[in-house]
Amino acid sequence: MMKDIFHKILSVILAFTVLFSSISFTVEKHVCMGEVMDFAYFVDVESCGMSVEDCEIGSDSKLKMQKEKCCQDVQELIPGNQNEQQAIDSFEFDQVRFILAYSHSFLNLLEENRDLVPFKYYTPPLVDKDINVLYQTFLI
Repeated sequence: MMKDIFHKILSVILAFTVLFSSISFTVEKHVCMGEVMDFAYFVDVESCGMSVEDCEIGSDSKLKMQKEKCCQDVQELIPGNQNEQQAIDSFEFDQVRFILAYSHSFLNLLEENRDLVPFKYYTPPLVDKDINVLYQTFLI
């Protein structure tokens, strides 16, 4: 019983590992003066509140042109495994039908049918001769 529970937990963990290894996602970072101020995975990052004028040094136009913006939003794409994604896109009807049949039969194997008696409605043949005497087999 404990072994079955362990197998089920392990299979769920492995399924999630395969799922999350194939997903790609984007990390957004807000960098201010070379330091990361905020980062986010699923939502937009918040600004630190500084404007471009706060970052400029001096009034010389050449310095303003050379000076990069001190605050910038950086997006970094972390790609997932592309092999599984291509395999999912190229499924055909026969493959889907095979997977459905296989999963159905596999799930039926896991069910415990202890109440099922295969010979419940089977009637034994009527004995018209004494088989022990006919074949002369006796238990001693």
